[in-house]
Amino acid sequence: MLELSYVKMVLFCFGVLVLFFQILSSEGQKVETGTVDLQPIQQDLGTGVDEERDVMDTCTGAAGPRPINGVFSPGRTDFASVDDVNGGYCGVNITKPGIWWWVEGTGDFIRTSSCHAQTDIKVKISVFTGSCDALTCVTGTDEQDFECPILRKENDLSEWETLATALNFQTVLGQQYFILVQQEDDTRGVVWLNFRPPVIPTNNDCVDAIGPVPRDLIPISSTSVDASISYVPQGYCGGDDVPSLYPGTWFQVIGTGEELAVMACSQSNFDGYAFSVYGGGGNCDSLECISGTYDVGVDDNDKCTFGTAGISRMMTKFTFKTIDRSRYYIYVHFARTRADRPTADFRFFVDDEKNGEGSSSGAHMIQFEEGDKTDRASNDSGGKDGKSGDNESGGNESGESSSVIRSTGYYLYAVLIASWMIMIQ
Repeated sequence: MLELSYVKMVLFCFGVLVLFFQILSSEGQKVETGTVDLQPIQQDLGTGVDEERDVMDTCTGAAGPRPINGVFSPGRTDFASVDDVNGGYCGVNITKPGIWWWVEGTGDFIRTSSCHAQTDIKVKISVFTGSCDALTCVTGTDEQDFECPILRKENDLSEWETLATALNFQTVLGQQYFILVQQEDDTRGVVWLNFRPPVIPTNNDCVDAIGPVPRDLIPISSTSVDASISYVPQGYCGGDDVPSLYPGTWFQVIGTGEELAVMACSQSNFDGYAFSVYGGGGNCDSLECISGTYDVGVDDNDKCTFGTAGISRMMTKFTFKTIDRSRYYIYVHFARTRADRPTADFRFFVDDEKNGEGSSSGAHMIQFEEGDKTDRASNDSGGKDGKSGDNESGGNESGESSSVIRSTGYYLYAVLIASWMIMIQ
């Protein structure tokens, strides 16, 4: 009988200890029931509500400073009003309800985007510096985020289109930048915004055109990822048949006095490329369109086979007449497409049909050394397409683990109590 009492006492003490440690492990944690929801909580937008108006409605209530790492944070225009700033214009008209974020400058470009799965309205973005009492416009846009396939939408022309908006803006280290995000029309809704360092192509602008490119079909590796649509006063060449809808990059070549052909192909391009070729004395401020002839769907496996799997793609070719030793600028971008996204790495070629010796300058006069490629993946860790988490929406993994530990502890304690009750009987 004494031994049985001793066993009861040991079991009872052990059970008390298990319960004690279980309470400690549960302290500060809420007990979750049902399945764990991995999605951000819709009603908890982190904006706060003050008399039916979100704090982010005004510059002084801007959310920030936001990290420049691609992590998204939410806002909504449900209770927003129209802001009276900068005379009603900063890159876009300020005529619709908007909300505010702010960041600190890095000394480099920052890219902001609304490319998140839970963004449900199209927005326009304006960037200011200074203070909320004295804002100075930096830039603004309503341009699509061409790197955002997750918010693709259909249109009457079957063109590539997305609900997301993106903007690159230059910053000064340590300086504050206030970002006004307006709904594009009268539709109110939710916006998730992030900030990241873009990997802008070195030949994003005419003045930074790569070249002169050798005319002997040497492949020039380039990209239009994170590039911008170039707005030149002369417009894009080719008319309505070859519209410029998507970002592109620039090259330059030297004329031969005869015809030149420029070509491009990409593993990610199924619909071909468009070329705007400009002459005008070799100055980006005096561009003049040069007409020419397209050959689309050119089959050339030697130049347009990609990867270890040997993926072959069609090439687009544009041929135009040149003046010997004159400089020509070529703007290259996707043609009309329904691809996953209208930007990609690609190969660019120039051919004078004389192995580069067609001009009096000769290929031996042109030296071209391809630079190292930028590791784009290391700069996109923040989740360009809105799939990465944030403090506002993350933290479920540790919650699941702690729930398992708590459940195991409660089960063990229940077994001990049951055993003790049996022994008492």
